[in-house]
Amino acid sequence: MNISTDYFFGLYVDPLSLWGKSLVVLLAVMMGGVIGLERQWRGNAAGMRTHILVCVGSTVITLASVEVGLGVRGGMRGDPGHIAAQIVSGVGFLGAGAILREGLSVKGLTTAASVWTTAGIGISLGASPRLGELGVVATAVTLCTLVPLGWLETRLRLKQGARNLQVEVIEENSGPARVLEALVEMSVEILGVQSQPGSSSLKENGPGVTRNMFITVQLPATLTTAQVHSRLLELDGVIGSHMT
Repeated sequence: MNISTDYFFGLYVDPLSLWGKSLVVLLAVMMGGVIGLERQWRGNAAGMRTHILVCVGSTVITLASVEVGLGVRGGMRGDPGHIAAQIVSGVGFLGAGAILREGLSVKGLTTAASVWTTAGIGISLGASPRLGELGVVATAVTLCTLVPLGWLETRLRLKQGARNLQVEVIEENSGPARVLEALVEMSVEILGVQSQPGSSSLKENGPGVTRNMFITVQLPATLTTAQVHSRLLELDGVIGSHMT
């Protein structure tokens, strides 16, 4: 049974014509754009432009590799998979740049995965019109993963948003370090830490030199704000804590 690969949802597309290639590139702009728009809306550095360029680049490289493999117009035949395979390793380095380590936590894994998935969509678009159908379906699945599932995570409190925690602690006996250790013991993700001299540092009869710690945290779903405050106030040297 011979199945033509030159049909895109019932529309005949000549993959070797300029019109056909232009259509594929425009689809790559659309597919990469909608995924990148969602990432940019959430404030990620790898946004619409990055995803469009990754998808378009993957599509163009795959189109070129297919034409090289066919040896059209008297050209030398080659292995189309060899050229397209380099996209996967190349995008891997690009995705690694979207992963950031902040404090004791890692951010950007979802964005790195979306960049990698966008490259795969670009490869499917450039491979053939029939595989382009798979690319459109994969785009829809990716958006469903990023948008509805992200909303569901928040709704079910599977993952809480970032919070700002302020703690005033006496510096003696490694007070700030013990605060961070207590947070880690409670499975709190520490996204960033800043500090400045506390109010008691200026008082002659105060409890000692203190620091105001400004910590960006992400609480696990089972941990409440009250539990965090209660645990921190149990530590020797902690004067007060506040979370917004």
